[in-house]
Amino acid sequence: MLLLMRRDRQATSARILAAAEGIIARHGVHAAGVNAIAAAAGVDKVLIYRYFGGREQLLRALARDRRIWPGSELPPAGDDDVPSLAADLTAMLIASGRELRAHPLARRAAAWQLTERDEFARELALAREAQGRAIAAALRARHRIPPFVDLEALIALFGAAITHLALQSGSGAAFGGLELHREDGWSRAERALTRTVMALLGAPDS
Repeated sequence: MLLLMRRDRQATSARILAAAEGIIARHGVHAAGVNAIAAAAGVDKVLIYRYFGGREQLLRALARDRRIWPGSELPPAGDDDVPSLAADLTAMLIASGRELRAHPLARRAAAWQLTERDEFARELALAREAQGRAIAAALRARHRIPPFVDLEALIALFGAAITHLALQSGSGAAFGGLELHREDGWSRAERALTRTVMALLGAPDS
């Protein structure tokens, strides 16, 4: 009986989180009130307070438990053909940008984190920082980083650029002459990013 109750609570909590995720993706964080989330999840709003403690706690749980920020996995490498540091960093940055473009929730969350100062924004900032650390750790584990390379600073700079371009791509407006909502415009941005990183770090690891 206890196991059944625990499973029911887990299923209901997951439904509430999914409802909040859907509302934020479609309408933004401001629209994700307790009443709207409860209605979308098909539950009594009392359960949101019982399971999460309230709206702010629910949003913090969403930031922690959902994959709002893109992943930080290195692309696979063959035993005899490990990509260069530049190739790996470029691949991770491009994958991050593509994932942001593909997921409205991630773009809404990124925009919220940049403009707001509430608990949800702070949780998102922590998730973003964890992602940056994970990218740096993955690269350091595979490559010997030259002493002249400030890896964390490069990740921050290029990560900020790709995030901003991905956010801009959702607006439908051109940015710097690039129509980022179009695949050809986005491809131009990816090529420019690749060439820039390769120019900085293009020599294979030695």
